[in-house]
Amino acid sequence: MPIYVETLSSDVTVVDGELPLSEAQLERLARLVLRRLEQQQRAAQKVYQATRLRERAAPPTPIGE
Repeated sequence: MPIYVETLSSDVTVVDGELPLSEAQLERLARLVLRRLEQQQRAAQKVYQATRLRERAAPPTPIGE
C-alpha cells in the first residue's frame, strides 16, 4: 500500500565544540558499533556458506585407507 507524505519536518540540534558525550560513553558506543559490525559480518558469512555452490555435497573421504 503506497503512503504519501505531503510535509515532513525534523528538529536538529547542532553543538559546536566538544561532543556532549563523556569518554566512557564514546568508548561504549565504539564497542557497540564494532560488535554490530562483527555480527553483520558473521551473518553475511553464514549466508554465503549456506547459499554458495559447491563441487561436492561433502568433502572427499579417502577410500581404502
